[in-house]
Amino acid sequence: MRLVSLTLRNYRNYARLQLELGPSLNVFLGQNAQGKTNLLEAVAILALSSSPRARRESDLVGPLGSEATVEAVADASGRRVELSFRVAREGERTSKTIRVDGVARRAVDLPGEVHATLFWPEDLSLVKGGPEHRRRFLNEMLVQVVKGYGRALARYRRVLDQRNHLLRQVATGQQPRSRLEVWDSELASLGTMLVQARFRAVAELAPLAASGHAAISGGEELAIGYSGPPDDLAGALAAVLDQDLRRGTTSVGPHRDDLTVSISGTEARSFASQGQQRTAVVSLKLAESDLIEARTGERPILLLDDVLSELDPSRREELLARVGEGGQVIVTSVEAGPFPPGLMARARVRCISGGRVEACG
Repeated sequence: MRLVSLTLRNYRNYARLQLELGPSLNVFLGQNAQGKTNLLEAVAILALSSSPRARRESDLVGPLGSEATVEAVADASGRRVELSFRVAREGERTSKTIRVDGVARRAVDLPGEVHATLFWPEDLSLVKGGPEHRRRFLNEMLVQVVKGYGRALARYRRVLDQRNHLLRQVATGQQPRSRLEVWDSELASLGTMLVQARFRAVAELAPLAASGHAAISGGEELAIGYSGPPDDLAGALAAVLDQDLRRGTTSVGPHRDDLTVSISGTEARSFASQGQQRTAVVSLKLAESDLIEARTGERPILLLDDVLSELDPSRREELLARVGEGGQVIVTSVEAGPFPPGLMARARVRCISGGRVEACG
């Protein structure tokens, strides 16, 4: 899997960019707030159908008009694929148009056309933040490799909203308790599919992440586990129904699960250093890349945003050795210093300043 070209129009701070990408290592150098992360975000959108960092899609639209466009040509298993992602701002409303080879697609159907793994500094929340960050990590991986996962996840969220609304109506006597049965049945069915996909993925990720982390850290033991709802989700929903009616919200299901992360037997969130936490997140992302390759037969595009900061020299060296193993990599950095000369000699290196990409002078 590789991206051959990328075109941006009025996307964040890029007025217009036409970029040809090399098949292996692509390095983009530049100071902060110049557009490095925006560039990687645009590639990630083509894999996920939405931004992993924007709160609102209207945030993607630059100052030169009411539309933002991301277009790309990708080579997937020797097949040329043309992708287009367009966001239009119309007053208070925002619309999104996605096309694959000129044919309109729903957002839930885009993931899988391009496979990518993104690391950016905010991903430290995988260790430091709450469970919602770790659930998002699993979802962003699984929509790319499990057919129907994206649709099931979107439907689960809609059914969950309906159930929560109905819980409040039942609690106030506006609806009979029996009205919950159909929603509970569908929620349990969809939730079970999501839980099973996550459980299998974590079982695959665990040894991959442990192996990669040990290599980068010099032997530290990384362990991950899946903390999900009971196997009988329908029974669990029935068991907590009285509690849910009092609270007006659903207290069990995959929207409540978590990914546990520990280093050398201790909880990483509370006891790991900043460098250890960053190494753990990088190890999880590299394991995600390995899992996607194992599931699809193609190495995903690896997107690394300022990945080298806060890593000591030995961890940096091991990580760069992994990066150079193969596949297309797009990495950003404030400076070229951390990269070995031999690696840079094989890379396509460019500089970013003020939303412009140019040869480094």
